[in-house]
Amino acid sequence: MSKTVKAIVFADVNRVETREYRLGEVGPADIVVRTRYTMVSSGTELRVLGGHYGAKGRYPLVPGYSSVGEVIEVGAEAAGFRVGDRVSCRNPRPLPGINSQWGGQASLQVHATTGEDRPVLLPEGAEFLDYVTAEISAISLRGVTAAAPRPGETAVVLGQGLIGAFSAAWLNARGCRVLVADLEENRLQRARKWAAATVKISEPDAEARILAWCNGGADIVVESSGTSKGALLAHKLIRRKPQNYSKDYKVEPIQFYHGDWPRLLMQANYIENVTLDPFGFFPGEGVTILAPKDRGVEDRQMAIEQLRRGTLKAADFVQNVRPFTEAPAAYAALRDDKNRNFSLAFDWTMLSV
Repeated sequence: MSKTVKAIVFADVNRVETREYRLGEVGPADIVVRTRYTMVSSGTELRVLGGHYGAKGRYPLVPGYSSVGEVIEVGAEAAGFRVGDRVSCRNPRPLPGINSQWGGQASLQVHATTGEDRPVLLPEGAEFLDYVTAEISAISLRGVTAAAPRPGETAVVLGQGLIGAFSAAWLNARGCRVLVADLEENRLQRARKWAAATVKISEPDAEARILAWCNGGADIVVESSGTSKGALLAHKLIRRKPQNYSKDYKVEPIQFYHGDWPRLLMQANYIENVTLDPFGFFPGEGVTILAPKDRGVEDRQMAIEQLRRGTLKAADFVQNVRPFTEAPAAYAALRDDKNRNFSLAFDWTMLSV
């Protein structure tokens, strides 16, 4: 097996290259995976490319945390994995001689088979491209699961990048009435497949329009825009308690409400700090705030199972599939024209076995 690894490298702020490295040491509990496709986490990777999330001062580095591939080598203590297995992967071991910001944008990857970063198995004979969204969609799935949506509830999703789009689709699959908002018309058009209504957030009456669609407030609000404006808007869209609609001021027993408070799901990271006044923030006397930061093995396995069942289809979320050799131009297009570039996956299948 050739030990040469092709990798996409962020050489500096807004500078992308492809380079060659040597594969690192394979431990007895490790496996080697030949990459077939990688999915770009557009919000996170573009911010890393822009020097955020601790990237500045660490260039050059290999980005990426979402890939699918085939197991081609199994360590003697890598129990349960076999050569030929098809797997979904995150966070491989770093390549020697280059920094790693998760390190998944590479043609060969060494993975530990223990811990939260271990690969998860795809169904036997799975088409790789059908599961390339598994890692990123699992982040949204974890958040939606935490919000415990009930059929018939109204949910508002702010932002229709990948995380927001997956959140809206998962909520729709749970039987919620979903409303979405975004700046880009093409993203709103795509969201109409799973949204009851869409609102362009730049319109002057956007907040009032959203509230009109959800009768004064939503049971679940998902903030996935990653902007301070989105975070400050999100709390205004949360459903108010029944007495807030009444002319007579009433203070009901607190236990009557705490099991039925609306949920605010923070599904984004923020470059700038967001400051809120708790007493002005809460709608009435309570709201459940959820801020999942990652996804576990169970979330990843559940996302794969839902993709297998057809609950969501990767084809609805994978807009552009480009050879990894076109990475410099592809990242630039994703960064500079968000209306026409919703998502990006890289094809590594042209490399010889």
